Amino acid sequence: MAFPAETIVLCATQRCGSTMIVEDMRNTGVLGQPEEWFVPWSAKKPGINWRQALGGVVKRSTSDNGIAAIKVMANQLAPVEECLATFSDAPSDAPYSRFAQVTKTAQFVKLERSDLVYQAISRVIARQTGINHATGQKGDAHFAGNLMDGYQSDYNARTRYDYKMIRDECTRITLENLTWSRFFETHGIVPEVLRYEDVSQDPDMKHLDMLASLLGVALPEERAQRKMVKLGNARNTEWREQFYTDLGDRDFA
Repeated sequence: MAFPAETIVLCATQRCGSTMIVEDMRNTGVLGQPEEWFVPWSAKKPGINWRQALGGVVKRSTSDNGIAAIKVMANQLAPVEECLATFSDAPSDAPYSRFAQVTKTAQFVKLERSDLVYQAISRVIARQTGINHATGQKGDAHFAGNLMDGYQSDYNARTRYDYKMIRDECTRITLENLTWSRFFETHGIVPEVLRYEDVSQDPDMKHLDMLASLLGVALPEERAQRKMVKLGNARNTEWREQFYTDLGDRDFA
């Protein structure tokens, strides 16, 4: 059991803007049904046939034209590998070799956020508010979890700045990106790269053209507008400035 040749693997880290790209892809109807399909995977769960579970992921991630797409976070690689180990031998000693094996014919796309501090702040605020996404209008149907139904600008008014939490998230993001870099290096993968800052500021959604060209599919002429809107506001910017001040005052510790 493996993903078909016509598959896109979105390699991400939390709060890098991946859900925005997933929405754009799903809206086309021809770029698979990307989602974090491996979120519930854990080898500690008893009585699960993980070979069948993989087949279920392949099926759910595939759009009507046969294109599959999945989004995988760096911290999901280890539990997925453990589950695959229940029915598959490792083809090599390279890290996450079973995952590489079931996606060996896929196209890999690395999703990044250039401003690591903003990404770390977004993680801290999401943890404090329990909100990861928001729609522009109340009642807009959306697939994302931890969703605010209609954006409210004061949603994060009660959040508390914490230098250590932001610093620790900066470290985690760095290590997660290193994990992806090591995976690509050891398996000879040269991924395409999409950056949040570029994608979010491009009204023509040229990233969809790139993704479609990887698989040789034609996109619909009209591009649907996102229902999801940006969560970050003035508080994110205030925290970023405070963090850089504190970083110097604390001698980078």
